[in-house]
Amino acid sequence: MMRVLLLVMCAVGVTACATTTSRAEWAPPSCEPGAVLPCAEWGAKLLREGDRPRAIEAYGKACEEGDLSSCMTEGKLRKESGDLSGAERPLTKVYETGDVAAALALAEVHEAKGQAVDQQAAARLRHQAPAMDKPATEVLFAMRTGSEMGTGLELSFNLQPMAFMDRRLGFGANMVFGGEDGLVETNGFAAYQHYVSPYVVPYARAMVGGMTSGQDTLLNLGGETGVKLCLEDIGHLNVAAGVSRASGGYFSVGLGLNGIIVLAILLQYR
Repeated sequence: MMRVLLLVMCAVGVTACATTTSRAEWAPPSCEPGAVLPCAEWGAKLLREGDRPRAIEAYGKACEEGDLSSCMTEGKLRKESGDLSGAERPLTKVYETGDVAAALALAEVHEAKGQAVDQQAAARLRHQAPAMDKPATEVLFAMRTGSEMGTGLELSFNLQPMAFMDRRLGFGANMVFGGEDGLVETNGFAAYQHYVSPYVVPYARAMVGGMTSGQDTLLNLGGETGVKLCLEDIGHLNVAAGVSRASGGYFSVGLGLNGIIVLAILLQYR
């Protein structure tokens, strides 16, 4: 009987140890002795209580664990406290992911430092910021109405990586279908776009390519101006007016989508 009792007690003890170990492994990390909250939540609690120095430390630990939201908060708090050098590291960490808000906050840090090199860095960041969350490739589906071709459809591919003057330059190709002849024109183009804001981007492009005329293919030339109404990296609404030898004067309205989204849709229908 005594042996059975001892075996039961050992089994209970092993189970308790295993349970305690399992719970310890899955418990959220705390930032200091006695803190039962994860670092980000602990930082928010300290901030509500007015303890900014300890809140900054808590957000810093959460940032080190990979929480980019905490990196952003740590950077802003350090900037507001006058710790410009300390603010730069966490904000840079978020900026490198392509975050527009982090780029602007980092620009403010450099401007506050006041040195010539910092002013240059701030200007570069402000130039990059509105274009950072835009896609590197776009596919445009548009309806075009022209004086020569009537109403037709346009399919356009645009390449605009950050390496091209922070997406100010773009290159691509388009095809226009319409009228009784089907394919009306095929062009390559180069474009320049100006970021009025992250959401409003006017542009101008020059086009050169080929046009159909009966059984012949002739040189096509044209130009277009328009504006993109952007929604971050998803795409944009496109409104444009232009002129080309094939279409005459024309007006178009279209929807541009991130090239990766279009590719994902096409793969679903393979």
